[in-house]
Amino acid sequence: MAFCLFGCQNPDNSDQRIRLLILSGRNNHDWEQTTPVLTKIFDEDMRFSVDITFSPDTLNFDYLRPYDVIVSNWNSWPENDLRWPKAMEEGLIRYLKEGGGLVFFHASTSVFYQWPEFQDISTAAWVEQTHHGENGPVRVSIENQTHPITKGISDFHIFDELWIDAGINESFQVLGSATKKEPTGEDCKKQPAIFVSDYGEGRIFHTILGHDERSLRNSGFRTLISRAAEWAATGDVNTSIPQELLFSESNDETSYTWISNDTTFALAKNKEIVWQFNFNTRYGKPFFHPIYLNRNRITCLSPDDHPWHLGQWFSWKYINGVNYWEYVGDSYSSEGITDITTIELAKHPDFSADISLVINYRPRKGGVILKEKRTIHVSPPVDDRICMDYAMILKSTGEDVVLDRTPILGEPEGKSWGGYAGLSFRFNQDFMEASWTTMQGNSVDVNGTTGDWLYMGFKGLHGTRIGSATFISPSSKREGEAWYLIDQPQQPFYYFSPAYLYLKPLTLHQEEELHLNYRILHIAGDVTPEMLESEYQQYIDIKNAQ
Repeated sequence: MAFCLFGCQNPDNSDQRIRLLILSGRNNHDWEQTTPVLTKIFDEDMRFSVDITFSPDTLNFDYLRPYDVIVSNWNSWPENDLRWPKAMEEGLIRYLKEGGGLVFFHASTSVFYQWPEFQDISTAAWVEQTHHGENGPVRVSIENQTHPITKGISDFHIFDELWIDAGINESFQVLGSATKKEPTGEDCKKQPAIFVSDYGEGRIFHTILGHDERSLRNSGFRTLISRAAEWAATGDVNTSIPQELLFSESNDETSYTWISNDTTFALAKNKEIVWQFNFNTRYGKPFFHPIYLNRNRITCLSPDDHPWHLGQWFSWKYINGVNYWEYVGDSYSSEGITDITTIELAKHPDFSADISLVINYRPRKGGVILKEKRTIHVSPPVDDRICMDYAMILKSTGEDVVLDRTPILGEPEGKSWGGYAGLSFRFNQDFMEASWTTMQGNSVDVNGTTGDWLYMGFKGLHGTRIGSATFISPSSKREGEAWYLIDQPQQPFYYFSPAYLYLKPLTLHQEEELHLNYRILHIAGDVTPEMLESEYQQYIDIKNAQ
């Protein structure tokens, strides 16, 4: 019997969700990393009831029959002549002929080269002439806007491995292609990349995308695979398309509107979110997410590697030894409570906004030890930038308050990841090709350095540069601050912060105030140190005039 997770062998027919079976357990790609990500894609969709088998060779038609769609993350490479037992081979073909759905991606069709029927139901396998270069940004072009899977999806970029000259089954319809830059700087020949076919009463999907965990986290891949599984199962698609992937004709008219309720305050352009501020949510702290600029979503909310990372947000790490940063266990609450007691949301005719908060900090059991007044001014919308000014006043309520962080290397029990606390940014996992710009120019080693401003930029989902700069007011600078930056593209994990406590903690004495002032500039396109220095001087001039 196959080993099955998240369900049983015979799914409950009363469940109206799409019953999906993932084939895993063997692949010349890292199936142990990609299968959990794949599972999460379908679990989060909520349309699917997901099971996994790590022994697909033990299955048969009776096992497969209850499922609406099968997603394969399995191959036997380099044992290319391997065959499944007769019961599974005949069972899979019968399953398809009788209306089952089948979804392949990347290397899962590079198998069963001696099984003729499998060659009929698959395409884009690795053959003698197939090759690939290094992983890198791949441009995916949607070429069919009428098929249910791809209708309404725009072109996008993904950091992936692009197969060149894979073996093509001419019975498959091509919905999209992919290309990338060669080392010479020229684009390689467009490769068929997204395929569909019918087989009996069944439906089949394949994409050459999806080499590793990073590519599976891409918004374009996630959207394609979810919609493909729904189509393969039902013949129709109702899965929504993320805002950043919506295909739209050019529109010269611009209409801004406000959106607000008891947890959300947002600005929309032509009904699409520009920025959204969230408060009194399960996440325990106020934060901005999403923030969009030129159709690129800048922020990442509560990723599985650090669920307490909340797009663009502010959080202390330790206050008097109590942790206000991480969550406790699987909850969305911390040891320390960040409690919004008052919030005022001001909308202006030019579509700028002011957000005013009163925040109390306290341990779970105990009184308020630190109070904060925070004002965030969001400037009027401009096509290539979003500007936000933070002004924070923090005051100890009646005893000394020690603001601290995980110790850094060189200190007792110091950690390589120590030093973080304060205003923070977790960037979209679609981003690639990170770069940094400082007052000294483009820098490689920024973490732990100091300066008036820092910019972190990327190639975005649509292939253009996008990034964010933080400017520190002179009134907020101290000897203990430094830039904190993480660039781990494989997860991906992009983060930076003007870490106020990086080099040393801070003690606020009774009734003492701490004033923090920052400007955040999200900006599209290329930047230069001179441009950013000019932006910083404009910010300083405004602060001096106040």
